[in-house]
Amino acid sequence: MRNLKLAVIVTIGLGLAGMALAKESNAAKTTRKKLQQKITVEFKEERAADVFMQIFGEMDKAPKYKIDNASGVSNNTKVTYKAKDKAVEQILSDVCDKLDCGWIVISNESNNKVDGSVVIRKSTKGKERGYEAGKEPKK
Repeated sequence: MRNLKLAVIVTIGLGLAGMALAKESNAAKTTRKKLQQKITVEFKEERAADVFMQIFGEMDKAPKYKIDNASGVSNNTKVTYKAKDKAVEQILSDVCDKLDCGWIVISNESNNKVDGSVVIRKSTKGKERGYEAGKEPKK
């Protein structure tokens, strides 16, 4: 009986923890919606920092973004890429494939400075495309 109570408590606790992790901030949801905007871009041997600046500059209302150089992403890597009427999230994924890095949308309601921002970074956990590796929503 005692083990059964403990099992029920642990199960409920894990369920609540999972719901808390799955809940995304409003700022992150807004950013994900913004990244659906379709834009047209063309880059020929341009610096990665300039490429991301132009991608976000083409948007009607761009989110904050940061290139995490400490993770190993170089601002100076040259990029050639062309896209016509593609969603910004797809363009980010394509460019990140070329740079061998990823991008995530930060969901952190307790920190307004970063909540809803996009971070371009390298990760040892795997290919990140909008969500931290291992924290992708279930399909």
